[in-house]
Amino acid sequence: MELAVIARRLLGPRTGVGRYLEYLLHHWTRSESPFARIVVYAPAEAPPLEAGTVAGRVEWRVVRSRLPPLAWENLTLPGRLGRPEVVFGPYTLPWSWPGPAVVSNLGIYESRPEDFSWWQRVRTTPFFRRSARRARLVIANSESTGRDLVRFYGIEEGKIRVILPGVDEAFRPLGGDWVPPRLQAAWGLPPAPFFLFVGKLSRRRNIPMLLEAFARLRRERQVPHLLLIVGPDYLGIDAPRLIAERGLAGAAFYVGFAPRPDLVELYSAATAFVLPTQHEGFSFTILEAMACGAPVVTFDHPPLREAGVYEASLTVAEPSAKALFEALAEVVERPQRRAELRQAGLACAARFSWKRVADQTMAVLCEAAGCPIITP
Repeated sequence: MELAVIARRLLGPRTGVGRYLEYLLHHWTRSESPFARIVVYAPAEAPPLEAGTVAGRVEWRVVRSRLPPLAWENLTLPGRLGRPEVVFGPYTLPWSWPGPAVVSNLGIYESRPEDFSWWQRVRTTPFFRRSARRARLVIANSESTGRDLVRFYGIEEGKIRVILPGVDEAFRPLGGDWVPPRLQAAWGLPPAPFFLFVGKLSRRRNIPMLLEAFARLRRERQVPHLLLIVGPDYLGIDAPRLIAERGLAGAAFYVGFAPRPDLVELYSAATAFVLPTQHEGFSFTILEAMACGAPVVTFDHPPLREAGVYEASLTVAEPSAKALFEALAEVVERPQRRAELRQAGLACAARFSWKRVADQTMAVLCEAAGCPIITP
């Protein structure tokens, strides 16, 4: 039996979806499976992955094309897939694929159309919706994502399987209170305590509001802290411009991408991880920060109430710069509260693992293919 995995999102710098695929494949090489072969399809050679991720029954297969990735998936790939028992992909499946398939969805944002241009919506929504409707089963990364799939895509509740995300073993406390010296040198940062944001710079994550709250904290409370914003800017938010406009040069910094070892050091040393989001499927970065001992400050949004994440974070009810400023001040000025958040976060993160996610995902794939389900 063969499982086909669509892996175009593993190419290039790996953010959420790419790391999600890497974690699944890494654990599938080490666990039992009814699939004799797991063939990973991509338009280019495998990027550097964690050792042992493509090994054993997992093999990488290059289907070359000069087409853009989404066109490759829909025009080039279908004729090269052969006859696998089931096809698996994050967010999208080939438009014309007629066989059994499972699609995973890490969050949709149709409730916030103002966050994206019409062209961005045209390039995503039709493919996301058709893939979810066409799939035999759909994996949602939270109950909230499942409700969005029903509401906006018309997906039958009975074919949705909710699998909460995991946190990798690499994310663990390393200690420290300032920007790690290695990263000070690499990025030209001064030695100081700091707040940390990690994630794509999307409108729902309120980067201007975060900078406004941080500027007020520096101005009114005279704190020595820096703000470090890490993540790709696909939408043209332009963090450096926003930093300059608010007079925060030398206090706030933007880095487009940080690999996993850098993130572990940053989370571990941050005064707090700040994610002022109003809508998420289920944030990987919140769990990673908690696993490294960073107190988490975030706006209230539905997935927080799954698996105790709400209770383990400093959750701001009102999405405003004033409320965010007050939360940042609380973290700085109340060491006991900061320690409580750290311990609560560590306990919360310990309940999540990518091995569990990989095992549960494999069970869904077996269900879709009609093969025996192996209980881990």
